[in-house]
Amino acid sequence: MRKYFVPIVLSLGMIVGACSDSGQLESTGSPIDLDTDNIELVVSLIPFSDCDELLSHLKEEARERVGPYGLDYQGGPFWGMPEPLRGEIEIEMDVASAEPESTSGSDSGSNFSDSGGSSEDSYTGTNVQEVGVDEPDIIKTDGNRILVVNNGVLSHIAIDGSQGTKTDQIEISAGWGHELFISGNRALLFTNGGGYDEVGTIDSSLSEDEDMAEMSVMPGFYIPMAHVIEIDLSDPYNLQIVGEMKIEGQYLSARLVGDTVRMAINSAPNQLEWVYPSSPGSEDRATRFNRELIDETTIEDWTPRFTLTKGGTSSTGSLLACEHLHRPESFSGFDVVSVLSFNIADGLTEGSGVGVLASGQTVYSSLDRFYIATTKWMEAEISEEDFDEWSESYSTDIHAFGISTDTPAQYSASGTVQGTLLNQFSMDEHDGYLRIITTTGSPWDERNLSESQLVVLEEQDNVLKKVGQVGGLGKGESLYSARLLDDIGFAVTFRQIDPFYVLDLSDPTNPQIVGELKIPGFSTYLHPIDENYVIGIGQNATDEGRVLGLKVSLFDVSDKTDPRETATWTMNDANSPAEWDHRAFQIYGRTIILPVQSWSGNINGAVLLEIGEGKISYVGEITHETESTGPVSDCRELTANEFEGTEFQSWIENSGSYYQLCDASDDGGYENSPCYSIPLSEIDSWFGEDNEEISSILEEIGAEGDGRVEECWPQPFDWNLQIQRSLIINDVLWTMSWGQLQSNLLNGLEIESVVPIS
Repeated sequence: MRKYFVPIVLSLGMIVGACSDSGQLESTGSPIDLDTDNIELVVSLIPFSDCDELLSHLKEEARERVGPYGLDYQGGPFWGMPEPLRGEIEIEMDVASAEPESTSGSDSGSNFSDSGGSSEDSYTGTNVQEVGVDEPDIIKTDGNRILVVNNGVLSHIAIDGSQGTKTDQIEISAGWGHELFISGNRALLFTNGGGYDEVGTIDSSLSEDEDMAEMSVMPGFYIPMAHVIEIDLSDPYNLQIVGEMKIEGQYLSARLVGDTVRMAINSAPNQLEWVYPSSPGSEDRATRFNRELIDETTIEDWTPRFTLTKGGTSSTGSLLACEHLHRPESFSGFDVVSVLSFNIADGLTEGSGVGVLASGQTVYSSLDRFYIATTKWMEAEISEEDFDEWSESYSTDIHAFGISTDTPAQYSASGTVQGTLLNQFSMDEHDGYLRIITTTGSPWDERNLSESQLVVLEEQDNVLKKVGQVGGLGKGESLYSARLLDDIGFAVTFRQIDPFYVLDLSDPTNPQIVGELKIPGFSTYLHPIDENYVIGIGQNATDEGRVLGLKVSLFDVSDKTDPRETATWTMNDANSPAEWDHRAFQIYGRTIILPVQSWSGNINGAVLLEIGEGKISYVGEITHETESTGPVSDCRELTANEFEGTEFQSWIENSGSYYQLCDASDDGGYENSPCYSIPLSEIDSWFGEDNEEISSILEEIGAEGDGRVEECWPQPFDWNLQIQRSLIINDVLWTMSWGQLQSNLLNGLEIESVVPIS
């Protein structure tokens, strides 16, 4: 019997399946083959009345599932299986992971009635999914200043026309993956961090069981910790951290509507001091002892807590009131997904929250609903037969929370859809209907049976009930991108050829696939230009599916039944951060700004493309690189001609390295390239035997006893200067790399200012 050790992962698109050779529509809107009606578990969440009921429920579920190695649970970090045993598990399947999904923010959201950036605006914000729903990012502006967070440092740049001046910067020591909101003189910064909780060994004298001495306690555990940091911006020359909240769990994402922030956190239970057997004979005793541990737990062992430090004082408490926590009817694990509410104008407070006993990752928000997609519990070990059955019925729960600008989030409704979600763009709300594109089957199914579908849900008495559905999107293929806009939707699937689908969503009870286009390559991000054109950002590929490099496609969707790719722009051996992070995409009128990174050295910067009627025109490119007149080094370059007839000559000619002779007092190095030092006393042995002539030549050109030869590997460009984001303020283009912020005039692209931010 084949066994799968499958971790629970959260709503990621996977690469599976085989495509059809037919160029015709594979579906006319009929439901997919799997019996989806039988697995439509549209039930509302069940609230807990108090902490006693919540704790009793958790203990009961844990007792049923605990074993000699704790809980066989993969939702939380290192929960259950001892670390020494984890390294011995052989994964018998190839599990591909999608790029980490992230979120962004400003009023640059896209739909056909407002396509985002406009030349009439004084500045652009971050590219977001929904107009009016801001998303956090690594760079923000209000038109007068730019805030950038990178490498754990927040920088404040004052803007005066096309010039930028860094007035202050402040170190943010907590965590990684920083992103922020700004509003007035306040900034809220979100990040993930954590540390290890060291757990000691058990004293066998505390137990009457003599075999307990054979058991060991779990080693130290990594505890995820989300941080929310409040920064006072009122004095741009003296930024101040005025508050910080630490929350047990992983920060997922946040949204800002008006002044109200909604933040999603996924928290695993605290690690218990599980024991595990040193031999099979003690497994029963270990299980019994672990059940006793569960019986002794308190509510604090299962639910997340927070610490708020502000105004010189600290407070600690439970993140959620027990009566604000809900559970699905079907057991979905011991994680807690929380939705917290803050008023950014008031700064950090203990706030208020609502939560679900489940594990979640994908977040989407409209103006009045906040949605989280969560997964279900699965045992860590499963037979092949059971895995196939489980995979065919794999489903995702969707939970909706009502939001407004002045009240905490409130639980509204839940529903279940078959399959998994790709990312936040798999969901969209329009006219009271939630539209979702999912891919059937589990992410680990290798049988090439998956296909994607669109499901329409309507909120009815705390239930997200299915009212419409259409399948047949990419049979045997993976979903690569989705975009749902008003009464029209788009989806891209891929295995060898990219089917670009057009969906008619005008009747929510009868959505239909009305158009399909098969072209080489694929798009991983779709952005509407207007009601007639959609831009796709992705990769070009051969007819056999071999990826070639960056591709920008312009799709004419004026005729829904006959979508056409009217123009493309490609760059071989290149990609763009916008392929996996929509925040990297920027649009201003009909001009798009796209960061481009070429691994063959063609460009490391950003390109500007003008979108016309059926055309893509190249405007120009910018880079953060500066032309160098020579190596930045105080050493002497060594040339091949100086070592004619020696082994060293061929090394210099063929290695592709740069060699230089340095005195002991020289700093050495070569621009930003890595270098390796070879002491002069060892130089002969480096290049073969009997090479004393190399030392002699070096002495003739000035080598001294304590000197060295450096071999350096010149880089085509400084990776720290790869452009990640762009903004436009009053017709000035501002681009951000990890090393600097740069301004260029839109008209002519001349460099106006460079502000170091590293």
